[in-house]
Amino acid sequence: MKITNLSVGEDYNLSPDTKIEVERTNPFFNDYGESTVPLDLPTSARNRRILAFPDTFGGMQKIRPIDVTIQDGEFFAQCRQVILGASSKGKISTAFYLNDGSFYSKIKNVRLKDIFKDEFIPGVSSVSEAIEFCRGLRDNKNEKFAIFPILVEDDSGVDTGLNFKLINAFGRDEYVQTTDILRIFNPDTVAPGSDFYNAVQRTEYVDNVSITLNEGYYITPFIRANYLLQRVFAYFGYKLLPNFFTETSPFDKMVVLNNVMDTLVKGKIRLADLVPNITCSEFIAVFRKKFCCEFTANEGNGTADVVFLRDVMASSPTADLTRNMTEEPTIAYKTEKDYQRITLTPEDKLGSEAAESYDDLNNMVRDNPAAFFEPRDGAFYKIGFSGDFRVVTKIGEASQDYNTGEQLEPKEVKIPELIPEFRTLQYKPDKDDPKKDYNIGHYLFVGKYKSLNSKMVVAGNDKETDTEQADKDKTMLAFTAFADERTVGTISSYDISSPDWEKAKKLFNYALCYNGNDGIFSRFYRDYDLLLRNSLHELKVKLLLSQSQKQNLVAHAKVLVRGVAFFLDKLKFVLGGKNEPQESQLRSVSLMEPLVSPPEIESFFPTMRSRYKWVGKVSIQTVSESEYDHSGSDKNRAFVTMYPPVASDEYLGKKIMKQKSYRSQKVRHKSFWRSAKYKYSLTEVWLECVEDIIDVW
Repeated sequence: MKITNLSVGEDYNLSPDTKIEVERTNPFFNDYGESTVPLDLPTSARNRRILAFPDTFGGMQKIRPIDVTIQDGEFFAQCRQVILGASSKGKISTAFYLNDGSFYSKIKNVRLKDIFKDEFIPGVSSVSEAIEFCRGLRDNKNEKFAIFPILVEDDSGVDTGLNFKLINAFGRDEYVQTTDILRIFNPDTVAPGSDFYNAVQRTEYVDNVSITLNEGYYITPFIRANYLLQRVFAYFGYKLLPNFFTETSPFDKMVVLNNVMDTLVKGKIRLADLVPNITCSEFIAVFRKKFCCEFTANEGNGTADVVFLRDVMASSPTADLTRNMTEEPTIAYKTEKDYQRITLTPEDKLGSEAAESYDDLNNMVRDNPAAFFEPRDGAFYKIGFSGDFRVVTKIGEASQDYNTGEQLEPKEVKIPELIPEFRTLQYKPDKDDPKKDYNIGHYLFVGKYKSLNSKMVVAGNDKETDTEQADKDKTMLAFTAFADERTVGTISSYDISSPDWEKAKKLFNYALCYNGNDGIFSRFYRDYDLLLRNSLHELKVKLLLSQSQKQNLVAHAKVLVRGVAFFLDKLKFVLGGKNEPQESQLRSVSLMEPLVSPPEIESFFPTMRSRYKWVGKVSIQTVSESEYDHSGSDKNRAFVTMYPPVASDEYLGKKIMKQKSYRSQKVRHKSFWRSAKYKYSLTEVWLECVEDIIDVW
């Protein structure tokens, strides 16, 4: 066996009995990559010199990982060596990280912003050039950047106007009809004369104080997720191969959102301003955990690829290890309590506008039998009736955890991301008259804005928005699509920018929220969930591997043992010395009966598959003064909001949830010559079930 230090191009002195124990772990079932147990190198003069005398006490240089190669017959691997300790009269203790283990050891402590340092978008040297660059992104064709409107918190302190501030508002002033004719800025249009709202100097309010902002504020491009991934891997010496994210719509045009309101104001666009303040490993973890995939590195040729568990499950076994067994294997079956189910949750969430909060879908349905999931915005709702008027109430955001609430033990997947939410952009012309409010459309909301290149002075105080959130950054992903001649951003499979839900266009068959048929669980985790519920029994088996197998068996492979498919879990082997069998762990793939499957969203929410819906009915009739006077608790009763059960054929022809109210109305005022006159009426409201196969809305 030979171990070569690549930085000096020399081989280490090894003891005659040197062996390296390697553990190759399946990244889908383990949190660490391929590594070796600690190996002691002789403290020879050669080894001390190659390693820069690690046994000396006065060294001023930090111990850093070393690129090395290990060769043992046919086996050859490039890896990273870490010095653990050293003694001048003892040994030099080291460990080695191979392939994926090497890659993750490299990215562990490097921040995403450090990838770009002082790099700027080329060809932009003034605010006007920066704005023009952003104008050119509106066709969604740029491979590195995109732009579309997003909402941020309104800190104006003003009671009228827009209920959110906007970044990247692009449009023009237009007249709209509410109860009055209003002239407001349409922030998302391609009508002639449209431009960025902040392409010119504007006056805005912060804490009810007016501030004049030069052109370029509240405009920022978004960086493509694939471009950012490629840059991260390139920084560490890897070429990321074409993969699902680069080849599949809408992931090929997915972006990483930012909430920076002053990206352009210095005349240059700093790339580091467009990415979250997190480590590279945290950024990679968003993709690994959100899409149930792993990035696999090949140290030999310097490439990296993306592997999805769902694809591995659908693939054929890569090797038959039956003849490699040296003893009868032992299988350990799970007990009932050992089976698990997947839960998905983001590490951070925006403030909710939902009226209620639920940890899991089971509790949501228990308390709201007629609740439903709305795929257009990825949120959950229930429909009630106030009198005969429908009341739609949100009870779960698009960031709702995927958690069915079943009795099976949960296997929590916590994703280091922040999911943007859809919010309705409204214009309020009159703070005291909500009937005049005008709904402009639905856009992604990302929380507070940040200023990284400027600060606003409000009444003598610095308004710094970056310090509070800088250390709490999370990756925010969004899809982009070119629809109706402009770029839209979405986390669902729909374009819901129109205020009219019925005009929402389905764009693709994927969503970035966790729930729903297009959601993350259904598209990426369902197969893994089936394994947890019905398989993954542990098989321990001693294997005598050839050098070629040690080299070529990939960590996530599916293999055969006596005609039965298994996943590798922990594959162990030894390099150096006599080739001896080692005990490895495998995991079963076959699903055992009785099969337990995760519930479909429609089965969880019966309203979604119902052929019926509720309609509100009202009847008003004149009654006598005596009947009014003797109406008891029904006199001037205020109707309460009713939330009916799931509409079904058993309710056809029936009136349910009846309420009545006796009311008086003055029809003649009292005067000197005559008394006042009143009209009395009985108002009854109820619900009727009708057939409807179109839409729960």
